[in-house]
Amino acid sequence: MSRVTHRAIASQVALSGAFDYLLPHSFRVDGSKDFKRRIVPSHLRPHLVVYDVGGGARPCIDLETKRRLKLTIVGMDVDDQEFVKAPIGVYDKTIVSDIAACELEGIADLVICKSTLEHVSNTEAALNAMGRILKSGGTLLVFVPSRNALYARLNSVLPENVKNGLLSTFFPDKAGHLGFPAKYDRCTPRDFRKFLSNQGLEIERLNTYYSSSYFSVVFPLYVLWRLWIVTYRALAKEQAAETFTIIARKP
Repeated sequence: MSRVTHRAIASQVALSGAFDYLLPHSFRVDGSKDFKRRIVPSHLRPHLVVYDVGGGARPCIDLETKRRLKLTIVGMDVDDQEFVKAPIGVYDKTIVSDIAACELEGIADLVICKSTLEHVSNTEAALNAMGRILKSGGTLLVFVPSRNALYARLNSVLPENVKNGLLSTFFPDKAGHLGFPAKYDRCTPRDFRKFLSNQGLEIERLNTYYSSSYFSVVFPLYVLWRLWIVTYRALAKEQAAETFTIIARKP
């Protein structure tokens, strides 16, 4: 990317960020950061057995925290090469598997799944598998983009080469991480509530978020999107979420 292009994009992002301060705080919370910086740490205790589903190269718990709390962290991912990129020593064990096909039962105190379920073909099966992995009294933490988000709709219809080209142009630092094919199978608050309740898990909290950076690189488009999301939330409530987190407990 040329310096001119980089400056032009940076100026658009800055304008978009400034515009956001005209909106209520609830529209400005970054769900991904909130999940990793607040929600996950608030559920960590010494000596927990933690399964990080889909963490791969980007585990949700850092090495210093793992060592300080003496955690046992098991990573699960469909791609063994993702584990090669992970910080050395962060995983005590790695499992290369599709989470929906996992048959492990009752072995984890905490299961964490961040920005992964949008890529699986059957989210109900994946959530059922994660519920089975939990011990009685264990907790499930899930963060996922919603299929109702405008960027998710675009992601579903645009060809992969077009999406990857746009990501490389406007988000070069994130292109490798954001460029995985996504299916968004029933990735909505309503569906996830139903799946977990049917499994017998107790939903302790569902947090919805209405912030995204995808359109921030073109300020006029960002303004239109923000006006849309404010209207959509007023009409559809939590179903209008861009992303959401579910915290559930296994009795």
